[in-house]
Formats: sequence, structure tokens, C-alpha cells
Amino acid sequence: MNNVPITAITLSAITLVCSLVVAYSATNFIFGTVPVVKLSDLGGITVADLYRVEVWRLFTSQVIHSKQIHMLYNVVSLILLGYGIEKHLGWHTFLLTWFITGASGTLYSTLFVEAPWNVGTGGSQAIFGLIGFSFVLLTKLKHSLFLIGVLLFSFVPALMLDILFAHYPKPGHIMSLTAGMLIGTLRINNLATTKAQ
Repeated sequence: MNNVPITAITLSAITLVCSLVVAYSATNFIFGTVPVVKLSDLGGITVADLYRVEVWRLFTSQVIHSKQIHMLYNVVSLILLGYGIEKHLGWHTFLLTWFITGASGTLYSTLFVEAPWNVGTGGSQAIFGLIGFSFVLLTKLKHSLFLIGVLLFSFVPALMLDILFAHYPKPGHIMSLTAGMLIGTLRINNLATTKAQ
């Protein structure tokens, strides 16, 4: 049971249900593509929302998606990354990394888009944050073929989609990746120091 990433599976289930419900309520089809502007009323986030102290959007924005195929890819990536991180560092580290990197990256991404399309949504920022954390973890695990495979599955297609559609890595993804590496470095160094004492 220790190897089952309960937190990642729970977050994936919440994402799956919330995103499909939002898609259905906006398009009358569970796999419908929701216009980004509509997602503002359904849990997306902008900086203006934080000025109104709607902090709950830091969570909801990460579990709703415009495109449901993208959501399914994020859900699978989340579970796989959970297998790579949770068993080594625990559910609390995984959850904290998911939330901090996802919320900050999603909010940061809104600064590069004009209103009314500046609505931050989707789980890919958190995925990039967990990828960044996993890169650091991989330096400690050395020969984890599973984690290498998970990183290839999660990182390469997501980066290629950025290049294909935006022609550059999206700022929110870069910010989350960097934040994930920073959290990973701090967490793993802290563990090493604690073990040494």
C-alpha cells in the first residue's frame, strides 16, 4: 500500500470529475471544449480574482480544463509522477509541490494574455512543477528507469505542444518547472541534512 500514490490518485479523480462537469455545464457534452472566457465563471483565475480575495480559485483553476483530451493527459501524468514522488518523499511533499507550483504557474500565465482571455486554468502548470521536482529527485535516485520513463512521458509531449502551438515554452510552464526544481532542491537537501544529524 505504501507504493500507491493516494494523493496523486485523489487529485486526478477530482480533476477528472470537476473538468468533465464543467465541460458538460458549459457545452452540454462531457468532452466538450470550453471557451476560456467561460472558464472565468466556472473556477478559472485572474489576478483580479485575488484582489477580490477569491483564493479558492487557486485550487479550482488547476482542476478544470478547456480541452478534455489535455485534461486526460494531465491526469495520467499526475498519477505517474505521484508514483515517482510520493513513495520517496511522502504525500505532503507531493501535495504541497502540486499546489504551490500549479497555483503560482497558473496565475503567472495570466499575465501574458490580454483580457478577457487571461483566465488561468488547467493542470499542466502543476505537472511542470512536479516534473521539475522529479528532475531533482532523479539526481538522487541515479538509476530510476521508471522515473526516467515518467519524465519522458510527461515532459516531452507537453513541451512539444508548447512549441507547436505557442512556438515557445509557455511562461507559466517555465515558472512552475523552476519552482518545482527549487522546492525539490530544498526538500531533498533538508532530508539529507536531517539524516546526517
